[in-house]
Amino acid sequence: MRKLISILLLSFFTVNAMAQELKTPTLDELISGGANYRYVENLYSLQWWKDKCIKADIDNVYAIDPLSGNEEVLFTREQLRKALETEQLGRLSNLRTTAFHWQDKWEVLIPLPDKYVIYDFKANRVIKTLPLTREAESIDFCPESYHIAYTIGNNLYVDDISVTQEPEGIVCGKSVHRNEFGIHKGTFWSPKGNLLAFYRMDETMVTQYPLVDITARTGEVNDVRYPMAGMTSHQVNIGIYNPISKKTAYLNTGDPTDRYFTNISWSPDEKSLYLIEVNRDQNHAKLCRYNAETGEPEAVLLEEAHSKYVEPQHPIVFLPWNDKQFIYQSQQDGFNHLYMYDINGKPVKQLTSGNWLVKEIVGFHTKKKEIVIAGTELSPLQTNLFTVNVQTGKRTSLGTDEGVHNGQLSPSGNYLIDRYVSPEVPRNINIIDLKNNKSINLLTAKDPFADSKKREI
Repeated sequence: MRKLISILLLSFFTVNAMAQELKTPTLDELISGGANYRYVENLYSLQWWKDKCIKADIDNVYAIDPLSGNEEVLFTREQLRKALETEQLGRLSNLRTTAFHWQDKWEVLIPLPDKYVIYDFKANRVIKTLPLTREAESIDFCPESYHIAYTIGNNLYVDDISVTQEPEGIVCGKSVHRNEFGIHKGTFWSPKGNLLAFYRMDETMVTQYPLVDITARTGEVNDVRYPMAGMTSHQVNIGIYNPISKKTAYLNTGDPTDRYFTNISWSPDEKSLYLIEVNRDQNHAKLCRYNAETGEPEAVLLEEAHSKYVEPQHPIVFLPWNDKQFIYQSQQDGFNHLYMYDINGKPVKQLTSGNWLVKEIVGFHTKKKEIVIAGTELSPLQTNLFTVNVQTGKRTSLGTDEGVHNGQLSPSGNYLIDRYVSPEVPRNINIIDLKNNKSINLLTAKDPFADSKKREI
């Protein structure tokens, strides 16, 4: 009995001592940028090349076999340094910005402060240099044609050529409509890179509002154009620029007053441009098709109306195996779902349904005719990954772990990088083989606050 009491007392004091040892985290440890910030482990710049998972760090770029997890060094920073020095192109501090745009080539894109460099890592030489000024913003590189679009101030440039010469108050090549309706950029390359669609935003009729820049030594006033409630908004047009002819044609959309032109996308043959137009009351939307050469309207393919509001967030996406059909995302039944239409606007079928949201189209598996999506079907508190068979509508869950998942699909559609977090998992990164739903682990991050007190809600 005495022995049992001793064990119980020892257990009590041990647990109590452990509880007392837990630390209270400081703001310096919790806030990014703090001197003692505790960050969660991560793998940066993961991407795909020839069904190999690419991992880049400061000094090396690795190719990871998606079945075994074995790593192979593709090239090093030292090798790249020598190639850059040969062409007198400067140096690179790390390899994390390396971009594998070309699946059938040994080429990578290396962004430098005043240029983009195309590097052949098999031959260890620079094969192309694209000039870029340090003032360039909203950079949009097209791997298919090697053209590069960017803005300086309020004007648009392509390959060092000024596409627009607009005065202050008119902005080209940048996001419009206050970044609503899924708009996050202002340039849109056609599938083969032969044409560039771009936004032209006229704000001259919008009043200016003063904002104080507190980062300046004495404080400076920066005026921004902002329409107050009930006042007129900016007006938007859409241009199409041809880098070969150096000519621009604008869509004949009519009077742009109180109209939102959103979710721009191209037809696979580059002959048509699609957009979703929303009215000022935001209760009516229509999917429109325009002739990319003349700018003339060709058809209104479908319309949506609601007594409360409509909110298109995604451009249409054509099926890789059928350029006569596309996926349209809509909240018409109360939840965002996928609908398939033909190019004449005729509905083919509804692909997903139910009291849950499709969050994203991750990609396609062409051979299986499947779409990989992210959605909330398992729980509104989670985002999980699924395949959807276009022919049968069957959905298959990828992975079984609870949490918020983010996926990157390989070009073949055979493998998926699955990043996820949850209240119990700081970060986990796996590669899933979609042929059998088996996975290998690339990273299981440790909890940086394992020795700290946890707050509960």
